[in-house]
Amino acid sequence: MRLSLNWLKDYVDVDMSPTDLAHLMTMSGLEVEGIEAIGQSLQGIVVARIMSVKQHPEADRLFICNMDTGKGEVPVVCSATNLHEGALVPMAMPDTSLPNGIVVKESRIRGEHSAGMLLAEDEMGLSDDHTGIMILPDNLEQGTQISSAMPLEDYTYEISLTPNRPDCASVIGIAREIAALTGQKLRMPEIKLEEGDTLIEDITNITIDDPEGCPRYAAGIIQGIELKPSPFWMRYRLYASGIRSINNVVDITNYVLMEMGQPLHAFDYHRLKENRIVIRRAADGEKFTTLDGQTHTLDNENLMICDGERSVALAGIMGGLNSEIFAGSKDVLLESAYFDPVTIRRGSKRLGLSTEASYRFERGIDIEGVTRAARRALMLLSDLAGGKIAKGLIDNYPKPYDPPVIDLRIKKTNDYLGTSLSKETIASYLKGLEMEVSDLDEDVIQVRPPTFRVDITREVDLTEEVARLEGYDKIPVTSPFIRPSEEGDSPGLLIRDQVSEIMAGLGFSEIITYSFISPDSADILGAESESPLRSFVNLQNPLTIDQSVMRTSLIPGLLSVVKNNITHGETDLKLFEWGKIFLHSDAGELPDEKVFLAAIMTGLYKRKEWYNKDRDTDFYDIKGTVEVLLKGLGLREIELKRDKVLPGYHPEVSCGIYISDSHIGNVGQVSPDVMEGYDVKAESAYLFDLDIEALLEKIQEESVRFEPFAKFPAVFRDISLITDRKTESIRIRDIVESEGADLVESVNLFDLYEGEKMDHSKKALSFRICYRSKEGTLDGKVVNQLHETIINRIMEETGAILREG
Repeated sequence: MRLSLNWLKDYVDVDMSPTDLAHLMTMSGLEVEGIEAIGQSLQGIVVARIMSVKQHPEADRLFICNMDTGKGEVPVVCSATNLHEGALVPMAMPDTSLPNGIVVKESRIRGEHSAGMLLAEDEMGLSDDHTGIMILPDNLEQGTQISSAMPLEDYTYEISLTPNRPDCASVIGIAREIAALTGQKLRMPEIKLEEGDTLIEDITNITIDDPEGCPRYAAGIIQGIELKPSPFWMRYRLYASGIRSINNVVDITNYVLMEMGQPLHAFDYHRLKENRIVIRRAADGEKFTTLDGQTHTLDNENLMICDGERSVALAGIMGGLNSEIFAGSKDVLLESAYFDPVTIRRGSKRLGLSTEASYRFERGIDIEGVTRAARRALMLLSDLAGGKIAKGLIDNYPKPYDPPVIDLRIKKTNDYLGTSLSKETIASYLKGLEMEVSDLDEDVIQVRPPTFRVDITREVDLTEEVARLEGYDKIPVTSPFIRPSEEGDSPGLLIRDQVSEIMAGLGFSEIITYSFISPDSADILGAESESPLRSFVNLQNPLTIDQSVMRTSLIPGLLSVVKNNITHGETDLKLFEWGKIFLHSDAGELPDEKVFLAAIMTGLYKRKEWYNKDRDTDFYDIKGTVEVLLKGLGLREIELKRDKVLPGYHPEVSCGIYISDSHIGNVGQVSPDVMEGYDVKAESAYLFDLDIEALLEKIQEESVRFEPFAKFPAVFRDISLITDRKTESIRIRDIVESEGADLVESVNLFDLYEGEKMDHSKKALSFRICYRSKEGTLDGKVVNQLHETIINRIMEETGAILREG
């Protein structure tokens, strides 16, 4: 919410700097996110009078104005069409810097001398109006600086309100807080109505068919209004509050909304069939067109404002095109109502419509402030639009609200806060918030909160108010007593930190995505009908259909983040996420929760430098990441095996990750169909996902032990083989390690050839074997004999031949 400091001062005295006020509000729970000075850079802009206006001799759309600046008369060339002799206007003198950065210079325009610039409101940063030059009040003195002639210098605060404080979604609401915090008196706007002779009951009536959805509905009527622009002071305040000016009638409803926190709506009285109002639920499938021109399909969750024949507004959200105020409107029916917060929230979320009105109705407004806001708006309409106010208000209030009475224990409040406040101090704080306080006994007071404090229903709510008024910074800081646990840290927590360090060291960035995904994710990933990816846990009240189920995989979240980054021009990505997936369980109401790790790479692996060329990410980069990660966790028996088709993965460029024949995850290229399904605009992406529970079992089975440095020299031998393309190198490595037993220290594949000089069904592999004994220096004959045995077994079991042969 945006708040004008000058507007605030109408209702409470503020004797501190804007920054001190921001600190005071923040420490009381009204977090100030920013302060902006407006109307501050107006030096060099003076009040000038138009002495004469004549047509520019060389331009049809330009005029020459003779201006009296208080120090003499000077000519100014201007194109505005609202100029007239005798008007006072703001004039920027030569060398004046405007808020938009323009520096005004004395110049010649189409051959005519121009000694300044006449200004519209938007050129001074006072509103967004550029329909013409700003016409100033006639009582200002010529030649004075506009900043001293009018109260334009102001500050606006951007305040972040918590959902439980709808009473502060207004200028008066925040003024009430400032008054309680500083001990100042709150000044409410004076309301005086001059009503006509026409009784409102004679010209309209209100029927509430759904009192649960609409507990109170009030209406007033004003006849014979004139639709025109609002005065500058109102437009300036609305602009400072972030609201665009439309016309005097609509602006007044918005003004009272910001002032009092009560949403209002103005209907053209004569466009209401039978000139009456009915509040009911929408029919299933009913169509309705709102003020923004959008047509919505409704159901019985939507509360409607209707006339005698049709719907005219979405209650608490937005009015309809069929009853809006227009240029020919003369008579206005003004709505001021209280709608059920849950009903408005459901309707707003379902239709995807959020407005200033729905924001307040969803959180709960002051049900007792309905008629006061209506009377305030009718008074402003009479002052600014003319017309006669019909006598009385129709106030349909079938079941008046009775605020709760709460017992507050003084000792418990002090124990809870760690303070030693007296009963009198606590009572004074609560009375400052307009609560009714009475003594029950020495330790207990009875408190009745005002109707605008819909968030106060329990004793602990009152305790929070005492803490706010005392000041959070004055509450002593204490450390709770914590008994050390007899159990060690969870292995899952320990490995998470280790995984994060390793992944960060490999250049990956950790992300956190929503646990809610679309039910279409399983189809996009290509999951089979019985796949765990389809074991969704449905949300009872989802925000959107795209977030209506709990995730069964981390992959959709990763791909969504990749898409968002690529959309913003970030294409070279290394991302990982550690998080839970949720699988539907038939055994109980709670889902099965499993922790997974997933990572994705896309774009360039290396950028072009003077010593290397660009290189795209490929399968071996993500494979290497998995191997480094698992080895960093102390695992050694890592195997990658081609599995059946893996959901989400390319069928030809993917495999399962195994440790000691136990499947712990998958790695490979993202399927092109999946990339298309998530609209990821990249040539390729590579990912892996690991089941942490399965991984932990293997980590606990294998203990990391120190191996002493070798005491005896190694002997190296190379083998170059020609084998079938389908033969995997790991099969040959396993044969070497099996046959060589303890004498084989390592086996490394150092060359692969698949080229034109080779049969297309064959490939050449070259291995380097390291032989070493822990008992002594190996004899060359023993090594040669073992090496020959290994070669023979490879040839026998795989059909390979030596490349030299």
